[in-house]
Amino acid sequence: MSTAQNLAEQIVPKTKYSSEGAISEELEASLLGYWDANVVDYDTERFPFEQWILQRIHDHGHAVADLTRLHESIDPPSLYKLTKQLCADTNQPEFQRLVRDFVRDVLVPKGNLEKPVAVQRFLNVRIMQPAKPQGIFPFHTGLLYGHGPASRSIWMPLTDVSATQDMSASMQIIGIKRSRELVQEAIDNRYSIDTMTEKFGAESWPLKMKSGNVCFFTQENIHGNFVNTTGKTRVSIDFRIAEAKYGNMLARKIAGGYFSIIPDCAADEPADAPTPVKPSFHNGKPNVLYLANATPMTDGAPVHLQRYMVLDYCQRNNIAYEFEYFELDAMSHLPTLRHAVEQVQSNVVLYSIYSLPPNREFRQQIVDAALHNGVVLHFVNENVRIQDQQDQQKIEQMLEFAKATS
Repeated sequence: MSTAQNLAEQIVPKTKYSSEGAISEELEASLLGYWDANVVDYDTERFPFEQWILQRIHDHGHAVADLTRLHESIDPPSLYKLTKQLCADTNQPEFQRLVRDFVRDVLVPKGNLEKPVAVQRFLNVRIMQPAKPQGIFPFHTGLLYGHGPASRSIWMPLTDVSATQDMSASMQIIGIKRSRELVQEAIDNRYSIDTMTEKFGAESWPLKMKSGNVCFFTQENIHGNFVNTTGKTRVSIDFRIAEAKYGNMLARKIAGGYFSIIPDCAADEPADAPTPVKPSFHNGKPNVLYLANATPMTDGAPVHLQRYMVLDYCQRNNIAYEFEYFELDAMSHLPTLRHAVEQVQSNVVLYSIYSLPPNREFRQQIVDAALHNGVVLHFVNENVRIQDQQDQQKIEQMLEFAKATS
């Protein structure tokens, strides 16, 4: 078996639907002991997520005082737009700092996690309107959506769903062991969404929670929603975190593109002072696009989807490009990429950091040539670039977290 095949098997779990028997005893004990739909508390004064979201809603032009009444003053299309705006807002520096502190001080100790850890780059903000069946997520597991078995999920309601009469607005969940059985049953019997809703819903229970509570669950816990019949809007945040020790068990949601690695302690956070401006990547060099399937992590990534992402990145960053290069599929020594960097001496817009070779020494040769020739390497999926050695170190950290380096 080739090195590339070995690496691919390390990164992609052997099964997409259940990790039972395919993970270590240590990981299994962690999932069952700390993350099987466990509800824990946090300090809302120190971590004022509800107030932050409410302020952002105000900033977007909606003068509301009560999240549960959002549907009364904002029409459904505008609520959908607001949801997307709030998701984008979660990447703002002050909110990201709040999240990182929350992860280090609450999730890591209470979830018995080992640093370093990574956090989902953009958090999900959900606005669940009452009496909207078309807005309901079907019952599912994270594994069925392409998440790996070592990823951990967080569900944080910002509105109160702790009362029995509010159960239809809460998230419904099932324990890991029963979830594994039910998912396999659904696969074997080719259940429809309606059948899964009926069977999974019958065995699920509502999470009785409110602001100040957070639920720890896994990519194997079946979860979903019923139609909200409470007459009140439910607002919640959810996101995922991952440990570096299991960085090769995150399936398609890997470090860099989906997860952002956070400092181990608050003292290691960058200063609040403005980051020095780096030399512009509009450096007078020609820009070329680079599409490839010749590395383990890009093998199978459709070229037309890579092109779509690369073109969108260029448009957003006002990058004019002159050529489009394709790597030669069977050639893991990446002659086309080396030609662009070493001979043409052009800036290169790549789909991902995982378009670079997994071998550290070979990867260093390419980066050294780029820096020596004064060209910029752009990585679209992760929205990062290499302009200096510091940039390279950050990318090496991502590759090491994902166990995608040798």
